Amino acid sequence: MIKTTSTLRLATILSCSLVYLFDGLIHSILGPLAPAIAKDMSLSLTQLGPIFSANLIGQCFGLMTVPLLVNRLGHRRITLFSLLGFGTFELLAGFAQGFYQLFFLCMITGYFLGGCLPSCLSIVTLSAPPHKRGFAVTLLFTGYGLGATIAGVISSMFANAHDWRTATWLVGALCIASTLVAKPFLIEPSTAITAETAPSGKNSIGELFAIFASNQVAGTLMLWLLFICMLTINYCLFSWLPTMLVTVGRDPAVAANAISIFSLGGIVAALAVGLLMDRFGAIRVLIILLTVAGGLLFLVGQVMATASTFWLLTILGLGGFCFLGAYGGVNLVLTCYYPDWLRAVGIGWTKTVGRIGTILAPILIGLALSAGVAETTVMSLSLAPILLAIIALAVIAAVQSRRAKH
Repeated sequence: MIKTTSTLRLATILSCSLVYLFDGLIHSILGPLAPAIAKDMSLSLTQLGPIFSANLIGQCFGLMTVPLLVNRLGHRRITLFSLLGFGTFELLAGFAQGFYQLFFLCMITGYFLGGCLPSCLSIVTLSAPPHKRGFAVTLLFTGYGLGATIAGVISSMFANAHDWRTATWLVGALCIASTLVAKPFLIEPSTAITAETAPSGKNSIGELFAIFASNQVAGTLMLWLLFICMLTINYCLFSWLPTMLVTVGRDPAVAANAISIFSLGGIVAALAVGLLMDRFGAIRVLIILLTVAGGLLFLVGQVMATASTFWLLTILGLGGFCFLGAYGGVNLVLTCYYPDWLRAVGIGWTKTVGRIGTILAPILIGLALSAGVAETTVMSLSLAPILLAIIALAVIAAVQSRRAKH
């Protein structure tokens, strides 16, 4: 077994964060580039919805199938192979000539992304010292927010009808090159799951049924609801917010910068939220953040067409601080809910269900906008899934409290 130093562990965590950076970059760049893509390919708003969902569909298949290879290949090989895979197909997406080609290439890109995300989270969880695990997990998800911020910057540079292809080629090439950068620093952590920590006779099928055991099922279902809500808001905002801002009269550059400002708020929040959760408890901090985020996003919906650019971006930045800070923090709740021997199965299924639940949301938004529903109404409705997420967190806290007493 390789002896790891604190420096090597940090390099490993940062390498995994790089993968999450590209996850945020690849998904988020579609939203700001959507007007250019639609113009270049003559796509309608209804057709843009499936393009936004293609990445999610691919991620669902990746989350369900690729982790099955972990025992044979290991987390490190899966992560490196997936990084090379989604970079290659992202680059190929720049050559797409129509709706179906772009949909297929985005879906395959999502497959590789979804396949490696559980491995990255597992590597970070097992590599970080237990007393710093919360900080490490939030550091990992800082990468996603940074990627989304970079997406806004890149898309604002390539906002013309045909330049979106150049942006896609650039992102794909960066992903491929980063495989070489991450390879020497990405280590395979020793597992903390031993025969003593896992009940005897448990195999993969047994672990799957264990997440529905009487002492787990309520928390499992609430975690599923929590991730459906959080992912729905995240993907819908990054997919549709720029298009809605342009539709209500905002300049395309402002729409692209809006995503960067929103993401920047999340970057600032991520590590601070990790420290707050370590100090005051994860669920308490997350409920407060989501409550504030719900009010701010509802306000964005009410003023997106009328507020000055300064105030709109300010509100979005604060909303990003609260929502994206919570978005990274709920992964700590997920990681800590299950015992070591059940953690991988619990994470995989929760993230899969979360993505399945969000596939239809971008499509439904496209249909609603095409049917004439006001952009301000669509944006304000983001408050509903936030309220459901708060309820889910409260139930999880009650389950954990009851379980601790027995």
